[in-house]
This record gives sequence, structure tokens and C-alpha cells, in this order.
Amino acid sequence: MSAAHYLKAIASRRTVYALKPELPSGVTLEEVQAIVQAIIKDTPTSFNSQVNRAIILTGAEHKRVWDQVVKSIPSDSGKKRPASVRDEAFGSVIFFTDDKTTEQLQAKFPAWASAFPQFADHSSGAAQINTWTALKQVGIGGHLQHFNGYVKAALPKSIPLEWQVHAQLAFGMPAVDSLPEKTYIDNPVKVFS
Repeated sequence: MSAAHYLKAIASRRTVYALKPELPSGVTLEEVQAIVQAIIKDTPTSFNSQVNRAIILTGAEHKRVWDQVVKSIPSDSGKKRPASVRDEAFGSVIFFTDDKTTEQLQAKFPAWASAFPQFADHSSGAAQINTWTALKQVGIGGHLQHFNGYVKAALPKSIPLEWQVHAQLAFGMPAVDSLPEKTYIDNPVKVFS
């Protein structure tokens, strides 16, 4: 793969809110799971801590979690986006970091203790964007959400308590054929040597 191919994949990723609760023709849930698994495995982490975790919600469990999120939000205006995730997305990837792993690193390397939570945040962000971009390559649209506390309270009880929710990638078949062109600010990268 050339750098141009990789950069094109990054540039083609877009926020797609209009979703259908289905996968593109020929794409299976097992393929989605394999993509997410590979990204969780291969996304770099500080000190090779492998702090990233993820689960995929689909079907009745996806609807149950997002319905609980909707019911937990006090304002009607705040319910709109999680209701659309519940009703329009095929599923969601929930991204976590393992706080137990971070705490072990803090104990082992006290000089870096205050930095490890931020390192975990960085790695989680990389996993989120890598997943979003990879799913786009198989025709899946998505949008990233941060209903972290609401989602954590609604998740299955088998999820370890020390897993901290970082984001939710709602995904499904794009309901529109094309998206508006993205505009860019003038933001040159300068080289100093």
C-alpha cells in the first residue's frame, strides 16, 4: 500500500449521521468484528500497555443500551442524537481503556504516573479514528459520540468496572449516496531545521 492510498482512506472518512440499520451488501458482522479486533490489537499504546478495549453492540442489545441512554437524558433536545443511534444505526463500537492497566503502570513508573491517563486517551483516540477509517473502506458509515457516563450505566453488567468508556462509534449503511464536500482551513505544516 502506498502512502497516497492510506491518505486517501483518511480523507474519505466522514461523519455520516444518516444511517440505515443494516450493513452494506457482502459485509458481515464477523468482518466488522475482525476489523475492530485488529485495530485494538495493533494501535500503539504507551509502554506497550495494550490498554485499549472495545465491544460491539448490535441488535436488541444495541437498542436496549441506547434506549436507556435516551431515557436517562433529562432534556428533549439532548435525546435526539442517541435516539437516532438507537433507531437508525446497525450497531455501535464502544471504546474503552482499562484503568487497572493504567494504575499498574502508574505504580511501576511513578515518575510518569500523571501522564499515563493522557497516554491512554491518546491511544484510544487513535483506535477510534483507525476503526472509523477502516469501516469506511468496506462501505460502512458512522459517527462518533461521547455519551460516556450514560452508556457506561447502560452496558451489560459483564463489562469490567475498571474499563473507562471513551467514545461510541455508531455505524451502519449510509442512507445517502454522497456527502457535501469538506472545506479546509489554511493550516500549513512548516518544517524547521
